[in-house]
Amino acid sequence: MSQGDGPAPSNLPAGVSLLENQVAGHTAAQGCLGLLKPTGDDGDDAGTVLKPTGKVQCGIREIAFYERLEEVRRRHRAAGCDTEEEDLWTALFRVVPQYYGHPKLTVDGREVEFIQLEDLTAGLEWPCIMDVKIGRRTWDPLATPEKRRAEEGKYKACRQRYGLCIPGFQFYAVRKGGALVRHGKDYGKRLTEDNIRDAFLLYLNATEDGRLSRTLLERFLADLRIIRDWARKQTTFRLYSSSVLLVYDAAQLGQYGDSALQRNTSLNASNGQTVAAPLAVKARMIDFAHAFPADASEAGTVDDNYLQGVESLVGLFEQFLAAEGNVD
Repeated sequence: MSQGDGPAPSNLPAGVSLLENQVAGHTAAQGCLGLLKPTGDDGDDAGTVLKPTGKVQCGIREIAFYERLEEVRRRHRAAGCDTEEEDLWTALFRVVPQYYGHPKLTVDGREVEFIQLEDLTAGLEWPCIMDVKIGRRTWDPLATPEKRRAEEGKYKACRQRYGLCIPGFQFYAVRKGGALVRHGKDYGKRLTEDNIRDAFLLYLNATEDGRLSRTLLERFLADLRIIRDWARKQTTFRLYSSSVLLVYDAAQLGQYGDSALQRNTSLNASNGQTVAAPLAVKARMIDFAHAFPADASEAGTVDDNYLQGVESLVGLFEQFLAAEGNVD
């Protein structure tokens, strides 16, 4: 069973369930095998998700990307990094989910390979998640003419202007008492360069007068700039149909008010001092099934297709942050 083929699973193996927080990609609602989540609260699988590898070659490419990053991580932990390539890959440790291998499970009587990754929403009360697909071009070098035409017709307005699109997101509306709001690909296809900012304002829980949390923006930008700086330098890969996943906990906003993340503090029991509480705000690179090595004609050049989308994403958040009177 591939990730996108066949009906939704009717007989999941014991110890896993469908991931309720999936906002894009192949999902059970589309009749596909979507992301799964181990149901145990402890053990090695706690706090992880299982992503079906899909088509064989896609799985091979994605596993190879994570395995390469994990190997650099192991070398870095053991001896540190002293080469330019290792330094560049080390930058990814903070902005790519932790990888835990590629187990196989039997689903509806068929063996399925998964990629096991860190669950970026683990421990969040009101997880707000946005999938931002990066790149003006999303089809890879092996795509058929039919696939190319289909991809080129999707999200055209946003992709041509910004090099990105939004296939799905969810957020808990603080102003509505934490009501869950979900928008999928139909919403994303209606976005243009004129209204894409509205989608981000919704996702970021803008107040009624359009104000945003300064610290929420700053925390996202800290991660997004790491991704952008990596994309400005790396010449090894061409990434197609890859995404940046944005995640934060709206319960922090709801508990403390619109400027919550600036004032989010807790009492240190050991010394009685007030200290900053950890903030659940993350931007992470995901989806490497279409990560291809740069060919000979591209040697020594950056991936402009990917870089455009990341530059645009950083630019949008910087515009929000710089808007006079629009941040708390």
